[in-house]
Amino acid sequence: MFRIGLTLTSIVFAAWLTGCAAIHEPSRSVDPLFGLGDRKTFTITSEGLGRDFHVLVRLPRSYADSDRAYPMAFLLDGGILFPMLAPYQLMMEAEGSAGEVIVVGISYGGLGFANGNLRSTDYTAPSPEVAYFGGASAFQDFLADEVLPRLRREFRIDPERTVLFGQSLGGQFAIHAALTRPELFSTFVAINPALHANLPYFMKLEAAPEGPPVSLVLALGTEDPPRYREPALAWLAARRVAADPEVALEVIEFEGRHHATTAPAAWFEVIRRTVPPHNDD
Repeated sequence: MFRIGLTLTSIVFAAWLTGCAAIHEPSRSVDPLFGLGDRKTFTITSEGLGRDFHVLVRLPRSYADSDRAYPMAFLLDGGILFPMLAPYQLMMEAEGSAGEVIVVGISYGGLGFANGNLRSTDYTAPSPEVAYFGGASAFQDFLADEVLPRLRREFRIDPERTVLFGQSLGGQFAIHAALTRPELFSTFVAINPALHANLPYFMKLEAAPEGPPVSLVLALGTEDPPRYREPALAWLAARRVAADPEVALEVIEFEGRHHATTAPAAWFEVIRRTVPPHNDD
């Protein structure tokens, strides 16, 4: 009798556990990183550079139900900035402070030379001080010939509203690309550009005289260390004196922001104006 009672109790208990599992089982798939939104990833083995790059794409919430083209924001150092700013963009869209944007990041897949991260070469102009600087032109060709054409084929991108964001050495690249390859993007954003090792090169660099003035935004944190801030301000002073008609230069100062903390503020300021809130985007 005891065994029968124990068996019945076991059956009832097992049924209860099954019921609890059914109650708590999610009715849909779970994405712990749902803040990154609908995202795609792919790897490009560059024919020109001979290395792998990982491309991250976050699509707007309305993308699947629409056939229209969307603005694109392209992030250098995407392994760090994409997981930071893609959810931030989602929150901006949700609260109505900006319209919808396709967010793209390009990543090396790791930090440091040993992990194949050659940002110090790819993002920089030549320098007499640093031998491994100087790959910016080749990286621009890589973007122009391999990355951007694929993005345009696979995603509905508005060619009139494409923004490049680069921070630190990525900011140096943004300036270099704006002046030498202005056709790559419609706006270039240089966040605390690191010009400390090749400032004379940039002092002499002139804009390519092609079409309308290139849109270049210089985003500066007031607490950026002097090592970076002073060369950036020296370059800015020279540009203002030269008054180059080929460059539509805008400077935004962010009070209290440091070298690595200016990016979110610059993103908010640029994106909300590129894709204004409460429009059809």
